[in-house]
Amino acid sequence: MKKLALTAMAVAFVSATALAAPQGFNQSAVPGGPQGFNNQAPNTVSGVLSDAHDDQVVTLQGRLTNFLGDDRYEFTDAAGDRIEVELDDDKNWSNISKDQLINIVGKVDKDLLSTTIEVKQAAPVQQ
Repeated sequence: MKKLALTAMAVAFVSATALAAPQGFNQSAVPGGPQGFNNQAPNTVSGVLSDAHDDQVVTLQGRLTNFLGDDRYEFTDAAGDRIEVELDDDKNWSNISKDQLINIVGKVDKDLLSTTIEVKQAAPVQQ
C-alpha cells in the first residue's frame, strides 16, 4: 500500500511539473481570451476625424509637416489628410524631425469644433 501511495505521489509530482513548464506567451488569439495583442495597423487621419471618440488611443503613421506654435504641430498621413497634434514640451522629442516618417501613439482630444491628438509616444519608422 505504501508503494502504491509513493508511486501515485511521484507520478502526480512529475506530471504537475511537466504541465507547469514555461510555454511562453502565445501571440495567437485564444478563444475567449483578450484580443488585439498582434501588431495593430496604424489608423488614418480621416478615420480618426470621422470615427474616433474622445480619449480613444490611436496609432498614426505619417509626418510632422508644420509647426503651429507652442507644442502644436500639423501631422500629415500618406493620404495627405492633416490633423493637429500636441507634443508635450516636458518630453524629449529629439528622436523625430520634420518630414520624417514616424509612428505616433496618442489620445484623441475631441472638442466641439476640433479634433487633436495628444501624442504620448513617437518613433521613426524603421525602413
